[in-house]
Amino acid sequence: MPLHEMVPGTATRGSKYLLPALIAAGVIGLTGVVVMAAMASPPLPDSTTSGNESGNGTPDVAALAGPLADQQLGWEACEFNNDGPPIPGADISNVECTTIQVPRDWNDPDPQQTWDVRISQARNIDPTDPDYHTTVITHPGGPYASGLSYSSTVQMYTPELRQTTNYVSFDQRGLGQSSHAQCEYEHDPADGPVAETRAIGESCSVDPDVATMTTEQTAFDMDLIRHLLGLESVTYMGYSYGTWLGAWYGSLFSDNIERMVLDSATDPTQDSIQSLYDVAHEGRDRQFRLHMMNWIARNDATYGLGGDPEVIWNRYFAATGGPERSLAARYAWASTNLNVAFSSSVVYPFAGQLVSLIIAEGEGAVPPTTPVASATRIVDAMDTLTEEQRTAAHEVLAALSAAPADNSGGLIRGTYDEVIDFTKCTDGQWVQGHEYWNEFNERTALAAPFSAQSGLLDGPQACAFWPTDSAMPPLSEDFPETIVLQSELDSMTPWEAGHVAGTELPNTSLIAVDNESVHGVFPYGTDEVDRPVIDFLLGGDRPPRTIVAHAKPMPLEGFTYESWTPIEGSTDHAGPAPRFTDPTIRAESGR
Repeated sequence: MPLHEMVPGTATRGSKYLLPALIAAGVIGLTGVVVMAAMASPPLPDSTTSGNESGNGTPDVAALAGPLADQQLGWEACEFNNDGPPIPGADISNVECTTIQVPRDWNDPDPQQTWDVRISQARNIDPTDPDYHTTVITHPGGPYASGLSYSSTVQMYTPELRQTTNYVSFDQRGLGQSSHAQCEYEHDPADGPVAETRAIGESCSVDPDVATMTTEQTAFDMDLIRHLLGLESVTYMGYSYGTWLGAWYGSLFSDNIERMVLDSATDPTQDSIQSLYDVAHEGRDRQFRLHMMNWIARNDATYGLGGDPEVIWNRYFAATGGPERSLAARYAWASTNLNVAFSSSVVYPFAGQLVSLIIAEGEGAVPPTTPVASATRIVDAMDTLTEEQRTAAHEVLAALSAAPADNSGGLIRGTYDEVIDFTKCTDGQWVQGHEYWNEFNERTALAAPFSAQSGLLDGPQACAFWPTDSAMPPLSEDFPETIVLQSELDSMTPWEAGHVAGTELPNTSLIAVDNESVHGVFPYGTDEVDRPVIDFLLGGDRPPRTIVAHAKPMPLEGFTYESWTPIEGSTDHAGPAPRFTDPTIRAESGR
């Protein structure tokens, strides 16, 4: 099994959710490689809404749900899972939870066939109070972990709204304390390296329960939550994958949504989420090359790698040349989980030391012996790690060095329950077959060597064997009033995706943060970025169609420097992304 599958990533929920908890606890997560944070699901057939629409053409979830629309909510104290606890500092004193029943399949709703969906509400005011403003339904992204505590997170992000606003979040079907689905598959390892992936795609794509674990089904669940709360309309705030979900929700239920904030956005103009995954590889390498290398070069006094980012980049890949050295580097990044640096430059000081030690290991006289032994030397040399972090890294490395299971006995049977794949593979048709993906991965590896080294181009995903007839629903001029926030060097929902969302979605304004790499922008901590969002959420007008905002200085620095090329007033870059740039040029864009 590829490393990025064996050690699941942790940066898929948006750095605003992960990093405060990790850093405040003094622990940067140690569970593996970053896996892309965004993604997926299929449109329900026309029969879903036919004869069940409100007078304005919006699907009528109450009519579709039948007696489930009359269920009473029994609020109780929340118990949060370890995969999605409240972030440090979040107030949960006003947060309660309840479980609702939703139709298992909104295509063919049957009140006897249901899933459980666990929801939370940070309640501050009765909706009948004259001072009541709105209820914000939130989604942290993924989808791979519990979102139940996220109502308290967004409440903490927006203190100016709190007195007049309630906040709701939920465990998406298939996650946390909501109902789960899984599919069974079998494969023969003798059939080649993609046998298991093919078996997962072919088996899961025809499983009836898995077929209901989709983004559009989740959008209907969200609107049923709105209905059960007795609300005519809600506000929506989604991060990363939550922007893709928001595009479905806004397209289907625009009349029930007051306004939306989509942070670190996918491209909703595409029929399939494949487009995001395709561009993310180069987005990750672009940040590595133009942002991280420039920062390391400016901090030569700390890392001792010189002041030329191109030289550092070349040394890194020379030091990790060959399969053993490359795998050792992959294991070093994975065991320390420092791929999380690609979600926030707050972690760059850790990643900078890791880069310098990987280069030292590759250029040193000690033979690599094994990739795990080489990675262990790198981890042990990191003085930025706590003992707890180092111990956790060693546990990961020990698992990597364990002897592989003996798969010589013929057919292997297994179960699969990864909702992130259930959604993304059914959210528009991916190109089918491994031949295309072999060629795609070989071509992309040339432009994205760091992604290749991380194991993200090792072979086709299950989506390559997962046929679907779904596509993103059409975007209409009734789309809700929306703000999109996007950082220029985001590696998980790259600039190309967020820029399209912010400039081509109807009724939408873009706030672009030049020379910033954070995944999950709001709250950013500057009035230039945050004030327009707060004013909008308070009921004000959308800002001018485009705001190009100035990034904050990176760690160890007092100024902001130009990493890519300046974002022009049209939010376009002049020409293709450069290979390298002068790291000493101070930024002026956004001023």
